[in-house]
Amino acid sequence: MVNKKLIMLFLCVLTQGGWAQVFETHLMSMSAGLPMGITSDRVCVIIHQTPEMVDLSLPKNLHLNLKEMGIDAMRYLYYDELYGGQDVYRKTLAALQKRQIRILMFMEVSDQGFTLTLARMGTNTLVDFEVKAWQTKGQTMHQVLIRLANKMRTLDLPYSNYLISEGPEFSTQVRLFEGTHFPRYPSQLKRFSLAVSLFPIFPTEGTFLNEAQRTYLSEYNEKIAVKNARIQEIFADYPYQVEFFEDQSDAAYFENRYQYVLRYAFMPGEELRTALGYELDPSQTQYISTVPVEGNRTLKTLDKQKKVYKFYVQKTANGDLYTGRYYDADETWEEALYNFKSLMTAQFKK
Repeated sequence: MVNKKLIMLFLCVLTQGGWAQVFETHLMSMSAGLPMGITSDRVCVIIHQTPEMVDLSLPKNLHLNLKEMGIDAMRYLYYDELYGGQDVYRKTLAALQKRQIRILMFMEVSDQGFTLTLARMGTNTLVDFEVKAWQTKGQTMHQVLIRLANKMRTLDLPYSNYLISEGPEFSTQVRLFEGTHFPRYPSQLKRFSLAVSLFPIFPTEGTFLNEAQRTYLSEYNEKIAVKNARIQEIFADYPYQVEFFEDQSDAAYFENRYQYVLRYAFMPGEELRTALGYELDPSQTQYISTVPVEGNRTLKTLDKQKKVYKFYVQKTANGDLYTGRYYDADETWEEALYNFKSLMTAQFKK
């Protein structure tokens, strides 16, 4: 039996600035048959490319081939953006469910080649692990698509996808708050604790794990422990109350009487600012980020399409979002966290 707790923890994996293993495909049971609905249901394509293998033309070329096969790939996501923060994951999953996505296609690209995996989407989680998946591998995208097409020819599939878009759609925009966007810090943090979500440690025990998986998880957990220690180190000089937790929903935090929780989002700058409620200027090609340097502030330019991290405080009672007085996004989670914490602390001291 699949360890439900382990699955939920895997589905909360964060991609804190480094290469992110696609955990889901390593947990699936594989079948010789394709998931039902591949040519009749809506499909979300989730792309993961290691940094040295990034090909910006891949989604377009992939979509043209899937359209020819009668596969309605109506939504595309990059894996690191799907897991670009706890709230980002939860709300992206809700957006996919609202669009009635039924099939997931994982396209993993590394120096080892291409891996294509088809799985059923879950109701409460990204993947339905109770339904077997299908997988093929090859040295090129052409090879894996040919193998998929050949497999489809051997099956009596019902084709009903006739209104397939001409190109890949990436605009899965999520709104990260239900209340009001405040471009300041919540002054109540001088009196109330700030809850900070730590990166999750994954249990290595489970009846379905093999020895290689346990070894990998043990090594991964060691890296996560270092990152969690770094979070607490960054907050070492924070002069107010702060508590560190495994991530929870806003409702769970509120139930435990924590009104303010520190979260982050990792997205291209334009999407990030939209998700956080900033006003946009279409004429801008770059955004100016404010970063602390030796007790002062300096400015840093970031391309509007560059993926960056931005921390913010969410009020659990009503969904209000506090992004801080300054736009302080940065290229790594550590820099972004230091920026937000330092600028907030300096503002509170005034």
